[in-house]
Amino acid sequence: MAYKINMKKCLKCGLCVTQCPEKAIVVIDKVTEADGLTLYTCKIDPDKCTGCDACFSFEWWCPAKAIIKG
Repeated sequence: MAYKINMKKCLKCGLCVTQCPEKAIVVIDKVTEADGLTLYTCKIDPDKCTGCDACFSFEWWCPAKAIIKG
């Protein structure tokens, strides 16, 4: 089963990108704000996602719980 990121809940922290064992979560946009905060817009590539459940199973990967099954 593929996963996706609920963009309404996403904090744009980028933690998920560094944790995916299949490298299926990719950055599609990166913006650095005036205060130095970097925000990442990410997506899950369905061709790379193996449905391993790692991104969904460990809530510390996504503090906003924005990764959903779908």
